[in-house]
Amino acid sequence: MNRDRRVRIYDLHAWAGISLGLFVFVVSFTGCLALFDHELKTWEDPAKRLPLPESIAPIHDQFTNWVNNSVNQNKANQQEIRFVSLQYPSHYEPYYLGRLFVKNESGKSENYHQRWRADNAETIPERGEGLTTWLLDFHRDLMWPTTLGGRTAGRTIVGVAGIILLLSIISGVITHRKMLQELFTLRVNRSVRLKWKDVHNILGLWGIPFYTMIAFTGAFLGVVAILVPLTGALIAKGDTEKLRAVIVPPSTEAAHVKATSFSLDELYQLKVTDTDARPKRVSIVNWSDQNAIYSVNYPADNKLQRTHVVEINGVTGDILPTPEHLRATAVNRTQGAITPLHYGSFGGIAVKFLYLMLGLSLCVMIVLGIMVWVERRLNSPVGTKEKKHYLRIGQLTTGMVFGNVLASVAIFYFDKLYFGGEENRLFYTGITYFLTWLLTIVYAFSQLNGYKTTRIFTLNLSLGLFLLPIINYFSTGNLFINQLFEKPTSADWVDLTFIVSAIILFLLYKKLPNQRAEEKRKSNKEVGTKLQTQ
Repeated sequence: MNRDRRVRIYDLHAWAGISLGLFVFVVSFTGCLALFDHELKTWEDPAKRLPLPESIAPIHDQFTNWVNNSVNQNKANQQEIRFVSLQYPSHYEPYYLGRLFVKNESGKSENYHQRWRADNAETIPERGEGLTTWLLDFHRDLMWPTTLGGRTAGRTIVGVAGIILLLSIISGVITHRKMLQELFTLRVNRSVRLKWKDVHNILGLWGIPFYTMIAFTGAFLGVVAILVPLTGALIAKGDTEKLRAVIVPPSTEAAHVKATSFSLDELYQLKVTDTDARPKRVSIVNWSDQNAIYSVNYPADNKLQRTHVVEINGVTGDILPTPEHLRATAVNRTQGAITPLHYGSFGGIAVKFLYLMLGLSLCVMIVLGIMVWVERRLNSPVGTKEKKHYLRIGQLTTGMVFGNVLASVAIFYFDKLYFGGEENRLFYTGITYFLTWLLTIVYAFSQLNGYKTTRIFTLNLSLGLFLLPIINYFSTGNLFINQLFEKPTSADWVDLTFIVSAIILFLLYKKLPNQRAEEKRKSNKEVGTKLQTQ
């Protein structure tokens, strides 16, 4: 490849990182937290720490009464049941969870949910969605406003982050002519810019397989939401009914004849595979109708598949032929493996921590790439604009990066200190998140010394994480130290992780300089010269 073409590709790599790198950082960092959604939900909600009995209590009657009462209470709205679902108790959610989706006369969809204890089927107080829902959904779709296209648009935008990362990987590989040498090059005694550049290159080159996989699966999960309908529209040649039949297979119509539903307790005992696996969840269409269908989710036969779906007659309990779109074809298995592969949910906690380390290395690589670009233009004649222009980019990077991390920590505090209505928990979680992020950016722009600002933010992060287990103790009475030596839950391990992370960040804070090394040497030299003249 000639030099001019290589320079153009390098410029593409650099400008993709500068213009969109912070966006990719936000998606990547929130993805690191989204890996532990089950563990964080246990920390967030004390109900998830309930013991899971060996034999769970019957639920069919309570669930049926709840569905019927919920509909009867709102008969004035002429609500139509779309479908209902029941989630059976599991390790991470040791209770029954019922959901009811209805459509009122105005066409608006509404949903209700209720939880019951696994040991005696008593109801569990409602707790609104908040901390974990925010972290997971912000990663998946940025909590994109409905007025601007809603979650589908947001997920597509996040998918673009995967495409940007793929572009950066390809352009970065092309521009590195000495890849084998750079895999092991770390010039610790050179300038700060060269050290940052070496770390950026090492992380980027060693992490290529993981980063490529994450970028591809992320792009697929995001962009497929809009590409599939577009492709289908081309195939169907504008025939919307044909398109709908391809994307959303038609379901069995209700007979409008009342019938006694097959017992959900008997369903839990029903085995449809060679294993002893119990159902995880059942979704029901045509509730209490003669044509009721149970879609039952069983654990998949391999870790890279989320579930194995079986359809059952909702009146007789007979197993029905598997529809085409649910069959274990090569295409369905490939598509089903994308999500477990992206979130590391196929190999237990060890794989999640491996994903976390690699995901954080991606975040560090992105930030260092931006700061190398800024540092070179601030302290050498390469830049074509005024110094303050590059200073602002550096301040923005510091504020955006630490703001996103501090905002994530802030909503952990908010979760334990919130005392309002549960229906508003998620809304105020978002307010806290963005307000913390904004204030951090404003503070970063008010400081001229980026090195000192980084130290301050690192110390605040360390203290914030260290105090979280204490806040959790006063809020829930759960002291992780006592539990670790008895029967620890996921919440206890989360608290321990906070403490360990706080210690690591504090040690990092002690190592971080207050100013640029070259400026410090210059300042010391000037002081020495002044003393000599005196």
